[in-house]
Amino acid sequence: MLAIVYVERIYRDEPFLLKVPEGLAAKIQPGCHALVSLARHKASAYTGYVWSLEESGDSETEGEVLDLLNGGVPVLTPVMLKLALWISDYYAALPIDCLSTAIPAPLRSVVDDVVELAGFQLESPDSRLKSTDLRRSILKELATAKRLTVRQLRKRLGRRELYSALGELERAGLVTVRKSFMETKPRTVAAWRLASAIPEEPEKLLARTSKKRVAYELLASAPQRLFRAGEGGISRAMFNGLVALGLAEKCEVPAPTRESLRFEEPHKEIASLGKHQQIALDALGEALRRKSFQTLLLHGVTGSGKTLVYIELLRKVLTEGKTAIVLVPEISLTPQTAARFRHYFGDDIQIMHSAMSDREKYDAWQRLRQGKARIALGARSTIFAPLENVGAIIVDEEHDAAYKQDRTPRYHARDTAVMRAKFENALCVLGSATPSFESYRNALEGKYALLELPERVDNARMPSIKLVWMPGSQRVTPSISGALYDSIRDRLRRDEQVILLQNRRGFAGSILCFDCGHTPQCRFCNIPLVYHTSDQSLRCHYCGHIEPFRQRCPACKSENLFYKSSGTERIEEELNKLFPGERILRMDIDTTSTKDAHASLLTAFREKSARILLGTQMVAKGLDFPEVTLVGVLMADIGLNLPDFRASERIYSLLMQVAGRAGRSSMPGEVLLQLYNRDNELFQHVIRADYRKFFEAEMTTRLELGYPPFTRLVKFECSSPSESVAEKGALALREHLRPMVPEEFGAILGPAPAGINRIKGRYRYQLILKLSGIKLPSAMLRQVQHDTLSAFRGENLVITVDVDPQHLL
Repeated sequence: MLAIVYVERIYRDEPFLLKVPEGLAAKIQPGCHALVSLARHKASAYTGYVWSLEESGDSETEGEVLDLLNGGVPVLTPVMLKLALWISDYYAALPIDCLSTAIPAPLRSVVDDVVELAGFQLESPDSRLKSTDLRRSILKELATAKRLTVRQLRKRLGRRELYSALGELERAGLVTVRKSFMETKPRTVAAWRLASAIPEEPEKLLARTSKKRVAYELLASAPQRLFRAGEGGISRAMFNGLVALGLAEKCEVPAPTRESLRFEEPHKEIASLGKHQQIALDALGEALRRKSFQTLLLHGVTGSGKTLVYIELLRKVLTEGKTAIVLVPEISLTPQTAARFRHYFGDDIQIMHSAMSDREKYDAWQRLRQGKARIALGARSTIFAPLENVGAIIVDEEHDAAYKQDRTPRYHARDTAVMRAKFENALCVLGSATPSFESYRNALEGKYALLELPERVDNARMPSIKLVWMPGSQRVTPSISGALYDSIRDRLRRDEQVILLQNRRGFAGSILCFDCGHTPQCRFCNIPLVYHTSDQSLRCHYCGHIEPFRQRCPACKSENLFYKSSGTERIEEELNKLFPGERILRMDIDTTSTKDAHASLLTAFREKSARILLGTQMVAKGLDFPEVTLVGVLMADIGLNLPDFRASERIYSLLMQVAGRAGRSSMPGEVLLQLYNRDNELFQHVIRADYRKFFEAEMTTRLELGYPPFTRLVKFECSSPSESVAEKGALALREHLRPMVPEEFGAILGPAPAGINRIKGRYRYQLILKLSGIKLPSAMLRQVQHDTLSAFRGENLVITVDVDPQHLL
């Protein structure tokens, strides 16, 4: 028997044809994770994935299969094999990269698994287990050492069929094999509680800082309780400040296990759906009963109850005995959504997210593979959940750019979801208040079915949206207009809540020295450093470089500095001055870097221990707080002038999403957009909240300029530490591409320096391939990439291919 295997660490398009030994012939299947040896390759063994099997013939083999990993149980289903190969073909990526992406990292490594003799048994559960030299050797080694890793056994006994023998011994109850992860001791996290002995007059110690006073009051409200960083919106630094004052004590507690994001909210049973919800659900139910592939676009305004429609559909899917996948853009940013699904489905749902440890990821994968959970919910990689008999795949906020992978293979989870649903013969439901233009056009042309939810549920009305032109407005601080200040003060007087969006973190976007004109820049990227006042640093938001900063110009030591543009830290400082004593919750990547920080901040906001939530675009996604009646956007036109044809679409989507956080109950909502470019037609579309009109206007422009969805883009990026090499590589790439692109079907734009010319010490040049009516084979694109790189060996040139790019910077 022969096996066709794609092998890891061997970067070629074609699989290997390998011989299968007789001992494995009965067990090997497509999708198995295999240990293989290759002729004419240095390493003694590689791992790979079995694509297919065929009878032995005259074909020359290139090695042999040594063993099967994971007990010989396939790690990739037939559907997942097809999906990985589709990703390879569509996104011009190597097949092995796509197959590896579909498997979580903890499952790909087995060399550190721990093997032990099982407990005493009167007789083996399977007395028919055949004794072999290898099996006897394994038991002999374990009898002496008691516990060995697979790596140690491999060194003593060799690789050949070792894993299969261990699998047979485990099934016979003679040994146990368990996963070993890097944690050498139980993981712990820091926690704080009120000090057992409080200094006299603690009020005097806290007189100079309102933030520490808030933290102290939180601890004092439950003296015996342990609080973790982020709970109640209190940072680690603030808790440690109380320890320094003798008001708190710090200890270590076991880290939370299993799924995190434990945001809890009052459970609401679905009494009845609204008219439009019921119409949409009936259409979805009918499509489900047909038991055939179909893609449906659920276009519903913010607050229209899309989540409830998803929940009712999933109930129908489970009743049919099928499984389901639910994708959300970033699971850590939508703990409310996760909490609602958990309420309704309990142990039937497995929530996946990036904050999980390797052990948690492994356990979650096994729960899904073994059918212990029937719904997988998570971010883009959840599309590879090892579920079988899938009945529906839901992609919430399908327009979100977070669904596009930013490293190879650069797949788009929304489009991959459509293809997986096709291979599973299942439904694919795409939901959004502001659908991507590609999806909406597909719906209008009949490729997708269009379902609409034009009204909010519970008699809530859409918020009123007003523009505040900053050059002509009175300001109470550099960032906050008089109109926004009055509106915030009015809401606080009525004990209502406010969400403020500033889509820029840090204190100042850049610093300018008035004496010498110097602006500190990242020495690895050609962009200004951002000032963060929390730790007195200058940071690059692209490569992570950090420099200390002491309020002096690095070039001339002058203190005559201008802090340009405001970030969330600066806005927070201004709000604290305008509303002394009012607690401000700030939600950005700097305050939410610890596990569960998002959920802790949102819990504090839900409980109204704070009435103002300030943040970056995190606050625009998936939040539902009925007492939020005002949303303010500090700079609504940030990003409008970026050299990217999707800039207007992204800003419209962000503004409509954040506006939808206001007025989600019987209390009316209001949205104030502070801006400088009031003449841009985009903002009139936002005020009218008419997505269809905005779509039609933008489509006219895109048709004239030949941009998606009327054409297909492929972005090539050439990068190198040498700008000359990057540019020459891009020029050579263009010459290789020219003969392949007929003028009537496409155009090559560039090469040109990328919008941000240098990131992480590498200069970047781009070519944009614009295709109309044709698709270049992925093998051809990879060949062009290979031919160009061959001419620049030893010059550290890297070429990436991005099909359907979401960003052109």
